[in-house]
Order: sequence, then structure tokens, then C-alpha cells
Amino acid sequence: MEDDGLRLLIVTAHPADSFDQAGGTLAHHAERGDHVAACMLTTGVRSHDWQLLDARLKGDKARASESDAIQAVSKKEDEVREACAIMGITDLRFIEQEDDLVLVTRELVTAIAEVIRDVKPNVIITHHPYEDGGVACAHAATAQATLNAIHLAGGLPVGDEVEPHRVAEVYFMNPTQGILSNALSVAVHGHVDVWIDITDVIERKVKALDCIRSQHYHGMYARKRGEATDGHFGVAAAVPYAEGFQRYRPPVRRYLPISEFSLKKAKEPLASHLGRYSHLMAHTVPLPSEYTKPEHPTAYGLPRE
Repeated sequence: MEDDGLRLLIVTAHPADSFDQAGGTLAHHAERGDHVAACMLTTGVRSHDWQLLDARLKGDKARASESDAIQAVSKKEDEVREACAIMGITDLRFIEQEDDLVLVTRELVTAIAEVIRDVKPNVIITHHPYEDGGVACAHAATAQATLNAIHLAGGLPVGDEVEPHRVAEVYFMNPTQGILSNALSVAVHGHVDVWIDITDVIERKVKALDCIRSQHYHGMYARKRGEATDGHFGVAAAVPYAEGFQRYRPPVRRYLPISEFSLKKAKEPLASHLGRYSHLMAHTVPLPSEYTKPEHPTAYGLPRE
């Protein structure tokens, strides 16, 4: 590691993606003194603003005009700044492309490459390039564009004043998301080969998700997300809460790596790690009461028990 710490860049499709799948890991790096930057490619408004989408579906154009969509971009960026600050991420880059259709274009690849050359990251985190089979998926397109941008940023750039930058390591976050969700994704080899224990920052992550009100991530969803996703990964990792990653390339080492955690777990009683990952925290994080009161299942058209 460099004397002044690592430099990390997370490249995501939508604003909230900048922390909801890797926020705990980035919080650890920020606390250690590493530089953490987040690059968000789209506004997230066309696909994630629930109020605008619902109004359009109901035909209420007065409540879902283009001017409202433009104002929603600024609102979402403010939400994400607040959320990322909770996780310790303050270097935010908004490219602000529309998210109704994300394609791998030279324009998009070049925009990401410019951020890479500016941030000069040692490590880049992005989505899995074959999420949902790699087709018609903003996350997959973002990852594919990012891999192309890494290649572009490390080559001989056009212009005498532009310096190339080579990225040392790439991680795909939450690599199993979207796998087996359709016929195209069945053959995709997404798997987790690195678990990061984020138990110590899960409360901060729930509170960060709670900031994203425009996506209806606030309140009960923030808690549910912590238990259902980070808690699910925690069970696999034998810790209360975890985030999963897949390396783009295998590491080169002299000896086979083994963590102190693995050595410790191999010697401990079964009850110890069963008790550890059974610990629940996310669902009890205190949040503003005006929007955390759960609705009865019948509100969503579900039958009563």
C-alpha cells in the first residue's frame, strides 16, 4: 500500500448504488484514511423516483412533468450527498446521464476514463458486467463501460497534457445480484470470493439508505434491506452483516492466502459462529417515526393470514 493510503473509486449506474452495495466496505477504507471517490453515471430519476413514476402511471401529468423530473435530479443528488457523508464518502462525481436506457458508448466510456485519470484510483469497484445476463441492465452496462474505461485510461491518451493511469485491482460488488433471474443469466459465473464484515457500520448504512426517500428506501425498507441483503451475506460469511465482492482477476501470491478469521473460525465451537451471524441489528436502528410505521399487508393487496 502507498504511504498515503489507497485510492478507491466506485463506479455505479444510479446514485444510491454508490453506497447500498459497498457502502460499509468504503466506510472502512475512509476510516482508515484511504481516499474514496464515487462516480454515478445517471440521475436515477427515470427509473427510481417512485412519486414521479406513480404519477405518470396514473396519467397525472401535472405532477410528473419534465420540469418536475429536472428538479428531482437535484433532490436525489442532495439525498445521496447526505447518505454518502454518513458513510464517510465525500468525493462525489455526478455524470448525470439519463437512466431510461444505459448503453456502452464511446461517450460514456470516455467520461468514466476522465474520472479515472483525475481520481487515479488503485482500486475500482463496480457492478458485475453480466448482471441479468448483461443485457438491458443499467448495472451491467455500467460495469462493461467501466472495464473499457480502465483500458482507455491506461493507454496513450489523446493530447499532450493528459497522463495515463493504470488501475491495479477491480472488484465487482454484489456479484450474485441478478444471477439466475432470467434465462440469459443461468450461464453467468457470478460468485463471491471476498467477504467484508460490515457489522460495525451496519447502523450507519441503514441510516444512509433512510436518506433516499425519492426511491422509497427510507424507513422500513432501509431496515429490511440491511437484514435481507447484508444479513443474508453475513450468514454465508459467519458474521452478522457482510458485503460480497468478486475479483476481476485472480491475485498473484507466493503462498496460498488464509485469513486470521478463517483460522479462528476453524477452532471455535459451532455455537460461537452460529450465535455470531444470528445477531440482529439492522431492524432496530432508530429512524424518524413519521415514516417507519409499517402498513398492514392488506395495504398491498396481500391476503390476511
